[in-house]
Amino acid sequence: MNSKKKWWKDYYAGQLLWFGIACIGCAFYFFAPTLFTTEKSLIEKRGEVENVKAFYTRVSSKGHKSVKSELILNLKNDSRNYKLAKNIEQSWNNEKYELIERELKKSGKAIVWIKENEQSEMEPEVFQIATGENNVLYDMNDVKSELKFLFPFLLAMGFFGVGVYLNHKYPNRIKSLMRKKPAHNNV
Repeated sequence: MNSKKKWWKDYYAGQLLWFGIACIGCAFYFFAPTLFTTEKSLIEKRGEVENVKAFYTRVSSKGHKSVKSELILNLKNDSRNYKLAKNIEQSWNNEKYELIERELKKSGKAIVWIKENEQSEMEPEVFQIATGENNVLYDMNDVKSELKFLFPFLLAMGFFGVGVYLNHKYPNRIKSLMRKKPAHNNV
């Protein structure tokens, strides 16, 4: 194999290693804490609704324009902002957030579930919202729905990148691991 071709293979294998490590790290750092949160680790904050507003903002990333939908809820005698945000692509309508806004305004009271260890944060992650009458408007399934796809996707991409690197760096060891060994020895 000529040295230029080997250099490029080594370079791209190294890049795939870092890409794989970054994907696995992101999956566990950003998505796993939310995805694996249980109801037992949540506390509820009750109060009268001081302000609730659903609004839309145009965002742009690398030339791609889309719309971000946000819902901000403030309770009386509570300085925290309870915020939900979702990219809704080109639509200027998020019926879910608008329904939550209408129902909370009608009720006048809200119950918000957050992680116990995020009590002191100004914008804790919201896992569930209900009216004062315990009518659940937003639940843990809504929070986790997108992560159920992203978490395994990032893990698969990460393991693929690390696997390509290991296969390039140690091809004979990987091939010997992949060969099927007999379940028992026949003498």
